[in-house]
Amino acid sequence: MRKCFSVLVILAVFFVSFPVQAQNETHLSSVTVDIWPEYDQPAVLVIYHISLSSNTTFPAILNLRVPAQAEVYAVAVSDAVNGLLNAPYDRTVQGAWATLKITANSKDVQVEYYDVLVINGTARHFVYNWAGDYGVDAFTVTLQQPVGATDLATNPALTQSSIGQDGFTYYQSAPLALAAGRSFILTTDYQKETDTLSTTGLPVQPAQPLTANIPGRETTNNILIILVVIGVTLILVGTGFGLYKWNRCTRRTGNMRTRNSLVQKSSETDDVYCNQCGKRAQPGDVFCRTCGIRLRKDD
Repeated sequence: MRKCFSVLVILAVFFVSFPVQAQNETHLSSVTVDIWPEYDQPAVLVIYHISLSSNTTFPAILNLRVPAQAEVYAVAVSDAVNGLLNAPYDRTVQGAWATLKITANSKDVQVEYYDVLVINGTARHFVYNWAGDYGVDAFTVTLQQPVGATDLATNPALTQSSIGQDGFTYYQSAPLALAAGRSFILTTDYQKETDTLSTTGLPVQPAQPLTANIPGRETTNNILIILVVIGVTLILVGTGFGLYKWNRCTRRTGNMRTRNSLVQKSSETDDVYCNQCGKRAQPGDVFCRTCGIRLRKDD
């Protein structure tokens, strides 16, 4: 009986530990963590750039823990042809952590989420925590300094600083090898007088260099030509409309003159009869040709 019980205990321990061992077998070649506080929200934007080891079998399941209060913004995998593509994932919460179960079809995975930023007057404070779910050959943290931030301090200290192409100041840690189960915690504090987000002052940049060959782009010469064409068209339309109105007025005046002339001729050719003998007179007669009496004409 005791032997059977011992065998059951061993089997139970084996099956319980098997998923943990299977997860630990997954290894990450590199992890770069971008931390951007107050970038486009009054929170901390965290971006994981994860590269799985070259011997990973795909599709691979990646169980990644993030803070339970974090708002997951995007989970994607990198495709050689189409770039970043949305990756399916499930989220389960247990205690202070939320586990993202990600199905990866390629070795490059990107995860973005917003974490809580503690704001107390002008003081800002937040803590980033890598849970250590997997072993990593090269783990790096890059912190973007918010616009208007002063007295920036981190623990551990990020001594390597540089100005990025976007004009922001970045602080970076040296690449660090982390074994599975080993966490990494970064505490950051700084002062900021306003609530202005970093993206507020960013200039609008074109997606590609502006040249004359870009579809939809018009040069100054083209715009002038278009304006001249529009002006000439308006002049021609106005001239045509004026001629049309003038012709109508001319025709109306001519018609009125013709009518008046016809009325006058009609009045001149009306028959006249002698009021004495009744004989019809000829046009232009003043006296009746029959009785000689002066003809009376109605005015």
